[in-house]
Amino acid sequence: MSLALAGLVLAAAFVGLTVQGNAIAREIAAYKNDLATERAQQDAWTAQIANQKTADYVQQKARDYGYIGANESLITVRRDAQPSDALARAVSEGPSRVARWITFFFGAR
Repeated sequence: MSLALAGLVLAAAFVGLTVQGNAIAREIAAYKNDLATERAQQDAWTAQIANQKTADYVQQKARDYGYIGANESLITVRRDAQPSDALARAVSEGPSRVARWITFFFGAR
């Protein structure tokens, strides 16, 4: 009887150790997954920083802020200006839009 009881105690101890081992293995896998995720994020940030150090990126950002390069000039276009009367008459007197498309795609008939 004592031998059976000792066997049960040892079996319970081995089951407990196996459960703990499996829990530790799951934690290790989770930590490795977190580490891989962080390394991928670090690689992405490193690539972004390398891209931001290029001359093209710096020029584009400067243009976004309104700077211009050497030998360049700014041209502004006013959109609120009224069209001239001659232009308005030429547009209204010309062929319709559909007629121009037909002429463009199929030629004059």
